[in-house]
Amino acid sequence: MLSELNIQNIAVIESADIGFGPGLNVLSGETGAGKSIIVDALSAVLGERTSRELIRTGADSAQVSAVFTDISPDVEDLLAGLDLPPAENGTLLVSRTIFAEGRNNCRVNGTPVTVAMLKQLGQSLISIHGQHDSQSLLDPEVHYRFLDEMGDYDPLLQTYREHYEEFVTLYRRYKQLSTDEDALLRRIDFLKFEIAEMEAANIRVGEYDELMDRRTFFRNSEKILKGLNQAIAALSDGEEESGAVTLAFDALSDLKTAAQHLPEVREAEQQLTDAAYALQGVRDALGDALYACQYDPAEQSVVEDRIDVLNKLRSRFGPTEEDILARLEEERAELKSIEVSDEDRKQLEAVLEEKKNILLEDAAALTDARQKTARQFEARVSEELKFLNMPYVELGTSFERCKLNPNGADVIEFLISPNPGEALKPLSKIASGGELSRIMLAIQNVLSKGGNVGTMIFDEIDTGVSGSAAERIAKKLQEVSRDRQVLCITHSPQVAAYADAHYLIDKKVEGGKTYTGVKLLDRAGREGEIARIIGGETVSELQLQNAAEMLDFAARND
Repeated sequence: MLSELNIQNIAVIESADIGFGPGLNVLSGETGAGKSIIVDALSAVLGERTSRELIRTGADSAQVSAVFTDISPDVEDLLAGLDLPPAENGTLLVSRTIFAEGRNNCRVNGTPVTVAMLKQLGQSLISIHGQHDSQSLLDPEVHYRFLDEMGDYDPLLQTYREHYEEFVTLYRRYKQLSTDEDALLRRIDFLKFEIAEMEAANIRVGEYDELMDRRTFFRNSEKILKGLNQAIAALSDGEEESGAVTLAFDALSDLKTAAQHLPEVREAEQQLTDAAYALQGVRDALGDALYACQYDPAEQSVVEDRIDVLNKLRSRFGPTEEDILARLEEERAELKSIEVSDEDRKQLEAVLEEKKNILLEDAAALTDARQKTARQFEARVSEELKFLNMPYVELGTSFERCKLNPNGADVIEFLISPNPGEALKPLSKIASGGELSRIMLAIQNVLSKGGNVGTMIFDEIDTGVSGSAAERIAKKLQEVSRDRQVLCITHSPQVAAYADAHYLIDKKVEGGKTYTGVKLLDRAGREGEIARIIGGETVSELQLQNAAEMLDFAARND
């Protein structure tokens, strides 16, 4: 049960703190006072999609908090399943803060949760039924949902949907294999050509970089050889003069005698020794390099040709050897997948036929279950409609076969006959707005029986209804509220009169800003508000008396 609702900076509501009790809680007020904002706020705290436009002008954020008491075991199980702390003493605090930059902060008993988790929890706490719900009765494509919600065949529906997904997957595979033969042959030839081209190239990872280094050598070989030769010549002995290596060793030999008698040059002797042998090593290394760097025009031609082959493959299949090899594996796999023999295709055909037969059996069982549920649904809704001042309405359900789809093989549409002797006709074509409201209330009452949601909210379910029909709706709402808490936004004095608690939503302008407040009415306040609903802006003494009589009458018939 929703016990407390706190709203901060939601649209025209700057701050509101509302305490709700069990039974029938009614909210009323002038058109535009902000009644729908209460529902918007509740939708937000229940995890429904919302907008930054909901934030009050001038505020950086908006917040809604709701306290629920007498939490059901199902909600406790859901909390455990979501790995959330249990409700202490059956109390649950849910909050959501919406920031102007678009982010959300959602918490359950102080623990951060995602909006999706909040929505999952909210669906077990409150069921909201608005004016658009009645309009859904005008769309035959969703009528099957009412039967599925009431029917006790969830495992059957789940099994059908699993088999349907399996069948669709196989059918797509079959269609792929049955593509136009000419197109398949062209694709096979193309894949074979590209695979052969990549396989013939014998790609090796890292080869391209090595080839580019080799090309750089060939293109600069003259400068490289000249530099090596000159460096070796400077280090080696010539016909007429000694090279740097010989000179270094001669200098070392001369220094040894001095070092024997002069300790301060011994370090210099060691350094010269290291330098002489280093120069000797450099000369030998340069000689080896010169021997290995002999220019070969034939090798250069091979390198250039190989680079050209790799560049063509890189331009078509990817910039690296890894990309080309990955493409090769992809095309090999594709070729293997489409080179399926006629025998394989026939085997798939047989499997597909078997799966289709299973699916048709599931669909037939689902249709049978829905038809049985429809008879119960019609009887129970008709009983509800009799109480709602529609005693002669006959409700029926039309079943037509259609192509297999995720929801079965049924086109289901509700039919009504509003008056005795008239044929059943589509509900969407002949029901008035007031009739739709009462039919929807009857349906929701039928569907809610046995449900575990502790609070139901009806947003102007009495639209288009007045007089005795409105009183019947009021009594029905009161009846529903005996098993669970009901919140109802209304413009009907009859519904307001049957409330256990009546809240006035009032709008006022102060300092150029609009403020909406919510106030629990006492007996005098209820008389005044019901009189306003009856008569409008100016309330007469007679209307006040009428309001008092309506309250007394409702109390006697409770």
